[in-house]
Amino acid sequence: MNRRPETYAAAVAETWEMLAGIIQAGQMIPSTQRAAPGSLPLTVIGGFLGAGKTTLLNQLLSAPDGRKIAVLVNDFGRINIDADLIQSRTADTISLTNGCACCSVAGDLTRTLIELAARTEPPDAIVLEASGLADPRAIAQVALANPSLRLDGILAIVDAETGPDRARDPDCHDTFFAQIAAADLIVLNKLDLLDATDQEAARRWLNTEWPDRSIVETVQAVVPVDVALGLNTGRPVSAALIDGHAERFESWSFTSDVPLDDERIDAVLGKIPASVLRAKAILWLSSDPEYRTIYQRVGRRYNYSQGSAWNGETPSSSLVLIGCKGAIDAQGMTKKISACYAR
Repeated sequence: MNRRPETYAAAVAETWEMLAGIIQAGQMIPSTQRAAPGSLPLTVIGGFLGAGKTTLLNQLLSAPDGRKIAVLVNDFGRINIDADLIQSRTADTISLTNGCACCSVAGDLTRTLIELAARTEPPDAIVLEASGLADPRAIAQVALANPSLRLDGILAIVDAETGPDRARDPDCHDTFFAQIAAADLIVLNKLDLLDATDQEAARRWLNTEWPDRSIVETVQAVVPVDVALGLNTGRPVSAALIDGHAERFESWSFTSDVPLDDERIDAVLGKIPASVLRAKAILWLSSDPEYRTIYQRVGRRYNYSQGSAWNGETPSSSLVLIGCKGAIDAQGMTKKISACYAR
């Protein structure tokens, strides 16, 4: 593949970051651990931005079938909204922010796994929700530097509605395909958004591109826990050469401790350009001040839902946009959101 010089430079830099993360992880592992070698199963949930990873994680936590699950959530950007969207949060819900878990947060990931392996009663399963821009194989390689872990499997969630568009987009193609190539199981999600003809087209597309992968079809990312946490993969983990994927994307975030006017913020969010691939927010609205309002956007489709009550916590709003380089007018968005403060 012919690469532009700047793309090649980004690929080299990112590959070195991944290798540094793996080396750092290996150096941090203590010589002895309480947990026996290979006793802690790790499942990595991958998939492109907005595919339904957090929804799947919430489904697993709502019906764990007696399992004690430790959850690690990695997000691309300064604010980890995905961690806050975990509905069954416990002390074992751990946030990893600001980058790919195989690179900039490798130390935090490794320290967390060492702590889990040192417990008198370790978890029955560890589930790591990867950033929507990460290669799950690289994350797994960092995690598996800890000999107490074994890889149970990698899932890739595919948005049935937007997946084909992401596959065709030259900026998203490599990341999208790398995530699915890493998977032991493909979860074809959001089939309810397609009619029968388009559903069949999505099935044919996946079966043509990845004929050797098992596929689960679902709505709202409902996958039986015995399937998601019982893959028992026999495939070796080897990360493909990173191609500077993360360098092609940028994120913008905004936080505020002032309530927002729901009509004004809706007008602003309704005009987010299509070049923004993903938007998500926890909002403090003046019209519903006692509860969080959750905002989710993938492509042109978006929705609001009522979240949990603040229950004595200091209310605030957090918004994250993710897109290709140059897609986000940071200064303009900051000005527009600031104009939405309730007076």
